[in-house]
Amino acid sequence: MRRGRVRNSRRKNGSFSLILWIFLLLIIGAGVFFAYSLPLFEREAPKIIVNNTIAANSKTPIKFKLTDNVGIKSCKVVLSSNGKEFPIYNQKFLINSKIKEVEVPLPKELLKSKNREWNILISVNDSSLWNFTMGNSAKFIAKLIIDTTPPQISLIASSSNIRKGGSGVVIYKVDDKHLKETFIGIGNGIKFKPIKYKKDGVYVTLIAWPFNMDNFNPKIIAIDSASNKSINTLQIHKLDKVYKTSKIRARDGFIDGKITELAQGDSEYANISDRLEKFRAVNELMRKKNEDLIHKYSKIVTPPNGKWNIKPFKPLKGSKRVSDFGVKRYYYYKTPDNIISTSYHVGYDFASVKHDNIYSSNKGKVVFASLNGIYGNMPIIDHGLGLYTIYGHCSSVLIKKGDIVKSNEVIAKTGVTGLALGDHLHFGILVQGIEVLPLEWMKSKWIEEHIIAIFRKADKNLGYN
Repeated sequence: MRRGRVRNSRRKNGSFSLILWIFLLLIIGAGVFFAYSLPLFEREAPKIIVNNTIAANSKTPIKFKLTDNVGIKSCKVVLSSNGKEFPIYNQKFLINSKIKEVEVPLPKELLKSKNREWNILISVNDSSLWNFTMGNSAKFIAKLIIDTTPPQISLIASSSNIRKGGSGVVIYKVDDKHLKETFIGIGNGIKFKPIKYKKDGVYVTLIAWPFNMDNFNPKIIAIDSASNKSINTLQIHKLDKVYKTSKIRARDGFIDGKITELAQGDSEYANISDRLEKFRAVNELMRKKNEDLIHKYSKIVTPPNGKWNIKPFKPLKGSKRVSDFGVKRYYYYKTPDNIISTSYHVGYDFASVKHDNIYSSNKGKVVFASLNGIYGNMPIIDHGLGLYTIYGHCSSVLIKKGDIVKSNEVIAKTGVTGLALGDHLHFGILVQGIEVLPLEWMKSKWIEEHIIAIFRKADKNLGYN
């Protein structure tokens, strides 16, 4: 009897111990699962952001970016060539940042080496406790080019002269396998971006001399990936031009009428009650905002669709020019010596009959066709190569954004929308966001001698003629 009881007791104790062990194992398993679910045990590898080919020299270090969702712990950089390894960077970071911008200068002995090409191995570990506290790792192999040679610039053809406020064209070649950017700078931070022309390394761009800029110094600039830089000053004859000024009386009726109408249509100026403050707000602040929009759309350079062949612009047939380009207007209140505001007129005004047809003259793509403050209803057309035309104060616009217009197509009707008192067209031409003298682009002789002839000369120099 006792033996039976002992056996039962042992069975009960054995079952209890088994249940206890299972319970403990479950707790341990849950604890391990919980611990490994913590961010400290995350298993996402860090990322190495770098180009497949890196160019560097004594002034330009090796640059790359490291990112991780927890933090970067360490990084190594090793160069190799012909079976030999050359460690140049080994860093453990004290602060676990999620983003690291790394710059590694080239050792002097490497710069003296005749070997200009190396393999570069970048290794990185994060601060995760995964992988037995070693963390997650990533590696990236790239090609390192030690580049100390600046780009070589060759002028192929360019306009021989340019008028203040006018346009020109430049075609040139840059030899550099690792070219980063090239452009034509004219001063004041103004750059004209080229597009490729027919052959590798050959570029073309229209340029402009802003009408309100005195010092015009055009230079071809080329910069490679190692920051080697070349500058070629263009020998273009500069023709000065004096632009007119005019004084215009700001009458109360004009301010209370058209100016107030425009101000009330814009929440930024709707609550201005003072007449003169309201006039200045519309003539200067609103004007700048509207012109900024025009500049934004007209800065983009698109390759021409096929051969770029521009004809003279004649937007309003049988019309009379009633206002010039580049005129600085001084607005006065009551007496001529009481100047209250100034502005530039950056186009031509043409007047004909009411709601007359406006023509596109050249094919292009509509990039904007809507209301634009003082310019009223206004389409902008991209004719390729950075050349744009605008048509302001339209009573109606017959085209929409994205449309491809044909040469000599009717695109709008003249009107009095925006800051216009009488029915007319404000016609403007821009080169990469710079307003230029429309007269040049309205003359077939000027287009032939200063644009088309340059393309023919370049084609001949490139072996196409």
